[in-house]
Amino acid sequence: MDLRKRGFLVCAGALCALALTLGATAPKPASIALLRDAMDAPAHISYIGEVQTMRIGKKQSEAAVYRVYHRAPNLTRRWYLAPQDLYGDSIVSRGKTTYSVDIKRKRIVVTQDDASDDQVTEDDNFGLLASNYRALAEPSESIAGRRTDVIALVNNYTGQTTMRVWIDDATKLLLQKEQFAPDGSLVTEMRYTAIHFTNSIPNQFFAIPSHLQSVKGPDPGEPSQDYTRIVKAAGFQARSPKYLPDGFFAVAGDVMDVHGIRTLHLLYSDGIRTVSLFENARGAAVDLSAYKATKITIEHHDAEYVVDGPTTLLTWSEQHLHFALVGELDRAELQRIAISVVP
Repeated sequence: MDLRKRGFLVCAGALCALALTLGATAPKPASIALLRDAMDAPAHISYIGEVQTMRIGKKQSEAAVYRVYHRAPNLTRRWYLAPQDLYGDSIVSRGKTTYSVDIKRKRIVVTQDDASDDQVTEDDNFGLLASNYRALAEPSESIAGRRTDVIALVNNYTGQTTMRVWIDDATKLLLQKEQFAPDGSLVTEMRYTAIHFTNSIPNQFFAIPSHLQSVKGPDPGEPSQDYTRIVKAAGFQARSPKYLPDGFFAVAGDVMDVHGIRTLHLLYSDGIRTVSLFENARGAAVDLSAYKATKITIEHHDAEYVVDGPTTLLTWSEQHLHFALVGELDRAELQRIAISVVP
């Protein structure tokens, strides 16, 4: 599994209801503006830190430890210390270009994306987050020896705590994040165990090794909100869901090549959770051989699904098209979406 998949695309998150601290008074509303400050902090705060991440699956959990060097506004290196199969590997981000340095395979995979897993949400989704979630303040806690403001993000429709964040009081940097599944269980956690703020980080920390083979990673294309253009670019009669869970909206789409097959990708979000719909017309179903997939039926069509931590993958074929839904939702919700794609 490569570095991007190790963090499950080094990215992701849907989370569950936590019991708020009991007391004589109800939790006080927190400022959504504080979340915006946390998103903007890396653009002007430089630091060196050590981070622990954990991803909890139904059958096994995955943990990682990496040292992070960040020089504002957009230079970052994450050097992996654990687990053993990742030791020495690193991810270097220069703006939106990411270099995944795979020492054992002696290669560097270059992709156009953001490898960060320590953000509240994508910048483009902040408006959705503000409209779909209530920010509730919880008692302050100390993370890596620093005082933090603690905020629970409660979904307006389900009443569940989907995310909990710890934001450094002085710098507004996000120092801890917990995400929860729809059933309330903790599924992912990111936590700084040490951090030091400095502007003196040499260029060599962000250098790309020249002796390794450079490999171009998957090309996701240029995301766009022009859905008419995107669908036309797919080259086949594409479909889109008629049903989405409360608070979800289409936020972007693109056409990409997946193993040489032209594939349409449509992305939906509620500001925190995301759902992706992939479809193609080349007779290429998703390869689930690496997973223990469960077979089900969707409106008389054979389907398979895999649950991996907070993420569910559902795949099926109908009307000569092949579909895959990937989302931070439970299987029942993804099935409702799938049924609405081809009513």
